[in-house]
Amino acid sequence: MIISTIPDMFSEHYYFIKEVFPQLKEICNSHDIDLEYVDLYFSMTQKEFDTCRSIQKYFNSMDSDRTFYICFRGQKLGCVPTPADIDKLTLQEYPDLVDYIGDTSFTELTVMHALHPFEKCNEGDVQSLSPVKHSMFYFRNDDYLSELTPSQREIYTCKACDEEFVHDLKLAMAKDLVFHDKHELDKLKDKISNINIRRYDGIWDGDFDLYGVLNQYCEEYAKMWNKSADDFPDYYGNTIVSSTKGGFSDFECDGVSLKDIIIEDFVHELKLEFPQNFE
Repeated sequence: MIISTIPDMFSEHYYFIKEVFPQLKEICNSHDIDLEYVDLYFSMTQKEFDTCRSIQKYFNSMDSDRTFYICFRGQKLGCVPTPADIDKLTLQEYPDLVDYIGDTSFTELTVMHALHPFEKCNEGDVQSLSPVKHSMFYFRNDDYLSELTPSQREIYTCKACDEEFVHDLKLAMAKDLVFHDKHELDKLKDKISNINIRRYDGIWDGDFDLYGVLNQYCEEYAKMWNKSADDFPDYYGNTIVSSTKGGFSDFECDGVSLKDIIIEDFVHELKLEFPQNFE
């Protein structure tokens, strides 16, 4: 499963599905491992989006296979759901969510459920879940911010938020918490979860067609799931994304292609999860 804020991470999503996933899929196939790419944001229906069932769908999908989780974070906190954004069925299944609604971003809720899962209730039975076994976090460095125009900053930062400073602080704290969790888990003798963290740079292109990349991504994802690109709700078709240029044309981590780094990280975790397949 891949998680990020939207729309500032369209470029990363497209990069992953075009440059990274095909090689990961080939590696897995060569070791008799079946790999699927799940990006629930783009596989939700308009009805699911409109009826506030998105968080429940994310959580349910994570709970069905808590093996691998990839999260990209940039300089945007993301949408903070209000009580009106969460339906009754979601709160019945994950009642502890009520303590965080209105103060925690959507993306951060999924990170919390990956590393510190909410208890799950099913007809009165309470289920305690384990953290995702293999989590990979990729934090985009902020060197590109000085190149952004005002309209671009609305997409890639919290500048459009009423409480910009508060959102920036919450984002920094959210990233710090991942480092803290990694430190604590690494101290355990019997590790129940691996957390990998990388920082990377995006190669900024002021003329990059972000909206075009979104459409290309939808087409590629539709092929993967034998759907039509028209099946995906056009969440951002009438917003600033469709009229603003600028995005990332490539990515690097310490001078190395981010693609190679992600594949290296993922293969390392595959070997831990399926040692018999790599003998």
